[in-house]
Amino acid sequence: MKFVQKIGITGRLYGALIGLFMSVICITICYLFPIWWCLYWLPILYIPIGFWIGYTYDRINSLANFDCLTGIANRGLLMRTLSRCLNKAAISGTPLSIIFIDIDNFKQINDIHGHVHGDLALKIVAREIKANLRSTDIVGRFGGDEFVIICPGASRIQSEAIAKRIKKSIEYNAFGTFGNSKLSISTGISVYPEDGSTIDKLISFADKVMYRNKEKRCVAGDVSVKLQ
Repeated sequence: MKFVQKIGITGRLYGALIGLFMSVICITICYLFPIWWCLYWLPILYIPIGFWIGYTYDRINSLANFDCLTGIANRGLLMRTLSRCLNKAAISGTPLSIIFIDIDNFKQINDIHGHVHGDLALKIVAREIKANLRSTDIVGRFGGDEFVIICPGASRIQSEAIAKRIKKSIEYNAFGTFGNSKLSISTGISVYPEDGSTIDKLISFADKVMYRNKEKRCVAGDVSVKLQ
């Protein structure tokens, strides 16, 4: 159930089919009513026009649902998906975990290395998150340098394992990319229904846990992390 930004084929397929249907109608009319023979050239246009309209629909749909920088679900698609997953969890009685992710020292990366490297940091984090998810998990960009992962059916222990795997992957694969600025993340987890029964409560809980974890790392002397 991973979302990947790509222009789908649904619109183009339906557009081509509609164009083909209109072409058949036009040819049929010309056959039944020879007086309209001048319309024979229209079928040549119907299919490409339908295909182009369908492509435009697919492109707009992609821009409306995916983050143009990272290629993952945007906040709108993320929240709609979370709502559906929460309803399913309530009906089936299964757990649902949310992992809230914040990039450490993102402002510092932007200030020292520039916004191009800031964009690169976002892309790396999104890439490593996607590479370490289960097939049923969904990730989206919540805003700025924040990401949210929806883990249907995952317990707290399972979600913690996913979060740890992502952290290690980011730190390993981004090592040295930003000079002395280490790319790392802080995470917080909430689980339905123990930590909340609504979207707002679950996200708020995970957000607070994430900031508590970031504070603990600061107190522990992790110099790579600063509260922002």
